[in-house]
Amino acid sequence: MSVTLPEKFEKIVVNAADEWLETRGMTRDQLRGFIEKRVIRDRDHSPKVGDDAPDFELERLDARGKRTGKMERLSSHFGTPIGLIFGSYT
Repeated sequence: MSVTLPEKFEKIVVNAADEWLETRGMTRDQLRGFIEKRVIRDRDHSPKVGDDAPDFELERLDARGKRTGKMERLSSHFGTPIGLIFGSYT
C-alpha cells in the first residue's frame, strides 16, 4: 500500500527527528505507513466538492458560550444560508 503523500506530510516523515521517532517506538517507515493510511481514509471517506453536506446535530450555545441543552440539526435549515464556526473553546 503505497500512496504519494501530500508535500506537507512528506516533510513530516522526512524531517522527523530520530529521537522523536524513538520515543514513540516508531521507525520512519512505520510513520510513513501511519500517515498513508490516514491520507487514504480521508480521500475515501471525506465529502467531495459538489457533495451534499453531511447531516449532523449539535448543541447550541448561548451568547456566552454556555451549553443550552437545545439541539440543532443541519438539515432543518435546508435552503437557508448559515455559517458554522468550528474551533476549540476550552
